[in-house]
Amino acid sequence: MTTSEYETQLIKLLDSLTLVNSGEELISWVGKELQATFPHGAFIFGVGEVKGSGVVPIKLYTSNFPMDYLRSLTKSNGLYFSSTFRLWLETNEVQLLNDENTSDASLEPEWLQNFRRSGLLNMAAYGIYDSSHRYASYFSFHQIPESLGERHCRLLKIFIPSMHAALLRILNNPKSDRSKLGRSGTLSPREIEILNWVSAGKTSYEIAIILGISCSTVRNHIQKILGKLRVSTRSQAIAKAINSGLMISPPQNSHYMVSDGKL
Repeated sequence: MTTSEYETQLIKLLDSLTLVNSGEELISWVGKELQATFPHGAFIFGVGEVKGSGVVPIKLYTSNFPMDYLRSLTKSNGLYFSSTFRLWLETNEVQLLNDENTSDASLEPEWLQNFRRSGLLNMAAYGIYDSSHRYASYFSFHQIPESLGERHCRLLKIFIPSMHAALLRILNNPKSDRSKLGRSGTLSPREIEILNWVSAGKTSYEIAIILGISCSTVRNHIQKILGKLRVSTRSQAIAKAINSGLMISPPQNSHYMVSDGKL
């Protein structure tokens, strides 16, 4: 393929992304159109609120991504943390992880051990901040069938900004995924954090201790969650939030995905 043909292919790829208007369509685009240019076997991406070196997820999309590994990223304070996400926050550069460099001293040993066990093999990841630098989208691709290098860095820097724009367009489109929620919109990062603790079996009293807030504040948040999701019980709220892609299912046999998204 000539340079001109390759550039034309990239332009067509980005043009096709402008037609994506829902989470299901975005997963399909990644599994078909993007796959031809950037082959991979698994991915995870989404939007979250950045806190320190971690993130509180607001919306996640996955395909062929091991849930046990994803749960291992959850810390006691409710944040999600990975070494490569931290490095992206510090450098704002593409993060590449090949099989041969998984002994990098900049990677936390516990995280690295969990990653090696996950079967994801390698990683090419990059993110984009919003204008406030409070929220960010992050895109991580795995099981890439070739050694990662400068070409992968260039490609991520080309298509990730467009994926970021598509993701924000989807989250702000009342006729897309968010139509499943109440009129007041999606859950706040704090509400998602509390609902994650509810799904882990914690009582309002226990959640209050964990988060350093009053028990009545926790109950008020839960009532708002029930109203936004248009449900009447905590169990129904957990089920609907998982189905809407707002949080991760806690059971070991869960299959958290917005859609099947098989590649």
